[in-house]
Amino acid sequence: MGLKTINRWSGFIILIVVTILLFSKGMDLRSSINVDGDAIGVYFLIFEIDDWVPKKSIPTYANGFIVASIITAIVAINIAVRNIRLKTHTPEL
Repeated sequence: MGLKTINRWSGFIILIVVTILLFSKGMDLRSSINVDGDAIGVYFLIFEIDDWVPKKSIPTYANGFIVASIITAIVAINIAVRNIRLKTHTPEL
């Protein structure tokens, strides 16, 4: 297993982790029906997405995170398929 192989698969692993985090955040927002006050702040990892999201807009943000997780999953699957094809067609030196 060479360095090129590790570099190719590291992108896949990073995207899978980001996919899980995005999907988890989307599901967390979807389940946050009981909100104290008029709005909530939306954060992803250390980034502030919006500091004042009204209750009626929370499902929109949840759907955005879920769609983003689907997109990153598709990209990760594409990378995995390309890595597997490259592995089967190229002999390891």
